[in-house]
Amino acid sequence: MDPWFESHFVHAARIVCGFLAECAPLAGARILDFGCGDGITAAGVAALGAGLVVGADIHPSFLHLPQLAAANTGSPALPANLAFAQVGPDCRLPFAEGTFDAAYSWSVFEHLPDVPAALAALRLALKPGGHCLIQIDPLYLSPFGSHLRRLVDIPWGHLLMSTAAFVKQAGSAEDDADNTEKGDLLYSQNDFAAYRKHLIEQFLDLNRLTVRQLLHAVQTSGLTLLRAVPVRVSGEFIPPQSLLCAYSPDDLLTSTVYLLLRR
Repeated sequence: MDPWFESHFVHAARIVCGFLAECAPLAGARILDFGCGDGITAAGVAALGAGLVVGADIHPSFLHLPQLAAANTGSPALPANLAFAQVGPDCRLPFAEGTFDAAYSWSVFEHLPDVPAALAALRLALKPGGHCLIQIDPLYLSPFGSHLRRLVDIPWGHLLMSTAAFVKQAGSAEDDADNTEKGDLLYSQNDFAAYRKHLIEQFLDLNRLTVRQLLHAVQTSGLTLLRAVPVRVSGEFIPPQSLLCAYSPDDLLTSTVYLLLRR
């Protein structure tokens, strides 16, 4: 398996199932992947024994999943307990209220323009008592929260430079022969200039969500927080004093957060 496929099909899927299984058995459960992207993680969760996994995304990238599966597992056949749906950009989901026993969202919430609307959609999709995992990685204020480390490998570069200067440096980056994300559809289906342009556009659209802001949105969503797991950055990263004067040390040094919620 290429590193991109393995990180989503194996590692991400195992983490998702580990959190969700804390609350209820996965066998027979209907699970929603909110913002499934290429569908690799959804396929991994389905392969780990969920009753049914439905991936939903505004972009139909999941249509390429058979091709990705064939290249990485040797077979284009997808799990029978896996389905996908394309949705609109307003976070509304084409499912009846209470359709799912559980849901998860993997590296999606930092890209959403309306976090409360997304939480409301997840709440409606869940059955009463259903549970949900939200993961964000990397958080915006962490060393590489720009999501552009592959273009600018400078810790907190997006905070230390002006946006214009950071974008200019990212726009001049060359392709990296050792890029571990070459299995990403965006990379594999575009020349490097188009790939780089899209990444920069994604950076500019990030909502810059912090853990505190996400927790506040959850508190007003009608969902109950069961557990919050922040993950600190490696000890090799020490924020410059100029950033410590402007931002919370916890925000600068928290790279990932997992929230386990219940309707």
